Amino acid sequence: MLVKRLFWLIQQLIPPLLLSYFYAAWKICRYEVGPLLVKQYNLPTIARIYTPLPTILIGTITIHYLRLYFLPSTQSVPPHDPALAIRSQLKIFECLAPSEAGTICRANNEPVDGMEDVPLVDRCWKGRCGGRWKPARTRHCSQCGVCRGGFDHHCPFFANCLTAAYIPTFLSLLLYTPPSVVLLSLPLYSPMYHRALAAYTLSHTSENIRTYWWDWTPSWIIAGGPVGRFVGGLILGWRELDRSEDDGGGVMRLGVGLMVGFGLILALVTAGLATSSISLLLNGNLTIDQGRHSAHSRTIASIQKLVKQNRSIPQKLEDDLLKFSDRAYFFVPFENHSSYGPEGQSEGTSREEVVDDHGDIPEVLRGDNESGNDGGVVRRGVIVPALPEERPYDLGRTRNWEIVMGPRWSWLLPWKALSPVLREDIFDWPISESVEKRLRGEAERRRRVLFGVEG
Repeated sequence: MLVKRLFWLIQQLIPPLLLSYFYAAWKICRYEVGPLLVKQYNLPTIARIYTPLPTILIGTITIHYLRLYFLPSTQSVPPHDPALAIRSQLKIFECLAPSEAGTICRANNEPVDGMEDVPLVDRCWKGRCGGRWKPARTRHCSQCGVCRGGFDHHCPFFANCLTAAYIPTFLSLLLYTPPSVVLLSLPLYSPMYHRALAAYTLSHTSENIRTYWWDWTPSWIIAGGPVGRFVGGLILGWRELDRSEDDGGGVMRLGVGLMVGFGLILALVTAGLATSSISLLLNGNLTIDQGRHSAHSRTIASIQKLVKQNRSIPQKLEDDLLKFSDRAYFFVPFENHSSYGPEGQSEGTSREEVVDDHGDIPEVLRGDNESGNDGGVVRRGVIVPALPEERPYDLGRTRNWEIVMGPRWSWLLPWKALSPVLREDIFDWPISESVEKRLRGEAERRRRVLFGVEG
């Protein structure tokens, strides 16, 4: 609980600090670096081109960042109950494994005999969800206390959840940042490099800095090693250099140097995140999918190691194996939406027969279990597991990209970040054609076996 509160506090501090950095960077670039191009380099034309760039580039980054920071708490939260087509069992949808459904039925003192092909949708009872429907690729955020469809990760840098609906805005922010940093700080690279060399040299020639830093043994511990000692000595030398000049270092002062240094780090981090995000999207993954897959692989490796040592497997590892498994189960309706009663006879249920005059589902079909009038279970389909090697939501690189980012590159336009996002498709992820074909084929095979249907 203490760690969670500390994490919450840190993520509340990061956004205002980053926004303060954006403002400071804009102010320095706009009012100090621009004039420097005229006074020191005698480049008035370049200065006129450079002067509006801080407002355009940093303004664009800030807009994208604020868009993600101020996302409403209800963003990408699924409805409490599944869509009508799922409740009426008229389409393929992901459901709980029969073993999990049986556990729930027994806990509720409900019969489990004959329920192996009656689908139970996943529901979340954590935080504020209160039994809310948990569709495919929906995860519960422990920080926000709610489930979100297309959940990617909870980002501490904007203190909010990132979901598939807002990945275009997030990726735009990542792609805009590196070139903006490089372009805006370009006039400072050469003078800053020479300033840093002078500061480092001064740190070694200054008796005070040598005594209280380089020759001070605890500096190794405080700085955390040789890299930290180098950075600490550089900062101390730079500060001493600023103090020795009448203008306090001017645009070459320590504060500007730190701004450029942090900007370069930010550019490298965002470039790395953009590269990894694009790779994940092309492969049909979200960030949490990659994390869960890694956790599952580590759990399997730990279990295999214990087995080789002839040691017992802790219950936690068994729980983790189930928790991080990406094995999916799908309810597959029979073709033409036919249903079969307890004796195997076709009842020919169609959408029109399932939905009443008000577009709702009759009481007998509400909930997750459906029974025939004579007490037997009415089968409208079967539950088919995905194969271990199958990846149901991998639609191919092009389709994986388009389903999240859209078919065109318009998501890169800055004003797209301000557009309202209303995406219900994140609660109804399509599965790949090859997997769907196999699922339907397996459902048809089992239908024939169960009811002795000739085909």
